Amino acid sequence: MLEYLCYMNNRTSGNSIVVMAKHWQAGPVKTRLAASIGDTEARRIYRKMASDFWQRLQNDNWQRHLWSAAGDSTQELGEWLSHYDSLSTQQGRDLGQRMLHALQATPYKNWIAVSGTDAPDLHPAYISELCSHLSENDVAIAPTFDGGYAFMAMHKVHPQLFDSIDWSTEHVLQQTIAAADSCNLKVHLGPRLHDLDTIDDLRRFDQRGFDWARLSS
Repeated sequence: MLEYLCYMNNRTSGNSIVVMAKHWQAGPVKTRLAASIGDTEARRIYRKMASDFWQRLQNDNWQRHLWSAAGDSTQELGEWLSHYDSLSTQQGRDLGQRMLHALQATPYKNWIAVSGTDAPDLHPAYISELCSHLSENDVAIAPTFDGGYAFMAMHKVHPQLFDSIDWSTEHVLQQTIAAADSCNLKVHLGPRLHDLDTIDDLRRFDQRGFDWARLSS
């Protein structure tokens, strides 16, 4: 499969964030949430949440590299989440391979990170604080309450962190830390974050005042 790659600007930054995303209209979206509120409403919520995250991530301290899920229209994703530094298509048989490929293909000088789009509390101040700990650590991770992570940054890409991980389970963070330990890598963990997977997560964000979390009916 050919990889679609488009560079939009030439601004320089020593830091890069790889954002793994999918178009809100393509394929299954937030399936556990959709099981409770329906596919149409889940897509609407995901669309607004991801848009808010993408806009919030814009910052002069790093570049945003957008990676589209395979099978999606990469061009349409770029039209929706615009003003990226590069736009590419994910490759790999599982999430670990896709993240590793994206990280290895993305240019950076200082640190590089990988992120999803479904942790609303992942904002620039959190990212800056988290990545400041890379001065004394090899890896910095934003853990989530469900046992995974929302963001992981490093000075050097370490393939071992993406191998033999039970993705989309409560074991992801524990197994990633164990992989880092086996490579003698120092890991800094930031404060835990909530992400959006279930109806209970949605209610929590609604109670906190996130406009996109309010059901339309």
